[in-house]
Amino acid sequence: MKTFFKKLLKTVLIFILSAIILYCALTGIAFYRWCTNNQINLFDSNYGEDIFAHLDSDKIQELGDSIGGFAELMKDGLNESPYANDGEVHSINDGHSHLIAEFYDPLGYSIWVHLQSALNEIFTKYILISFLLGAAIAIAYAVITSKKVNIILKVVIGYIAIILLVPQILMFSITHNLYFATNLSAVYFNSGLTYFYIGYTILFLLMYVINYIIGKKMTKELNETIQETNK
Repeated sequence: MKTFFKKLLKTVLIFILSAIILYCALTGIAFYRWCTNNQINLFDSNYGEDIFAHLDSDKIQELGDSIGGFAELMKDGLNESPYANDGEVHSINDGHSHLIAEFYDPLGYSIWVHLQSALNEIFTKYILISFLLGAAIAIAYAVITSKKVNIILKVVIGYIAIILLVPQILMFSITHNLYFATNLSAVYFNSGLTYFYIGYTILFLLMYVINYIIGKKMTKELNETIQETNK
């Protein structure tokens, strides 16, 4: 029983660490790409001296059109509000139907919405995949290190089952439909899963090889100890 709880604790710890590391790595990459797309250089210390040489006018125009257009819509709608210029003091939660532009600067609010939307997408996009991959790694560890499971079952449970289930769960989280019988190509041959297939295959093989080497070494040391004891 003590061995079981020790193994369980290790598995849970591996799950937590794997999920956290994967989330931080994937989110960090996404944030870096967002900064690059918006011409924000995070690492060049000389960037501020010649900033105009690095700017893409088309990108800035696109950003201005998006944010500026939203701000103009807010301003135009302000003229239709019956409470905007009635001389009374209002609050956004006073029970009347107010417009955001009555209380916030349209351009400032538009920029705030743009940043909030972008950062929310970045920091929430990889929560599920990090959780799933962390669970997959923990399951693979538990199966591979189990002495009661033969090689075939280790491959079936720790590798094939994970490869089949993770894409289904991801697709279900997006479409809220299961594709076990139909449209399997959309699930399993999605180009976005290529890195998952490659990464998990390499990781599974590494864990199996490392566990095999450790087990072989422990067996050798045990045999040597037994032989010395029998002398």
